[in-house]
Amino acid sequence: MSLTEILAEIPKLSFAERQQLVRRAIEVEDQDLTAEEKTILDQRLDDFHRNPQSGTPAEQLKSEVLQRLKPQ
Repeated sequence: MSLTEILAEIPKLSFAERQQLVRRAIEVEDQDLTAEEKTILDQRLDDFHRNPQSGTPAEQLKSEVLQRLKPQ
């Protein structure tokens, strides 16, 4: 399943399931990055520095995520 497909499924989850997803994401975030993951992040940061318009502003991203997570 691709990231796009996973993100498309999030709005279909119940509020409790979304809370569980957020908790799990935080747990994963607390783990150390591998050398490969650090390399990927460094490459993406370099790409962003070369073309800052390619990114999404944090506030816009936050707004979009919160909108998707609202209970239906």
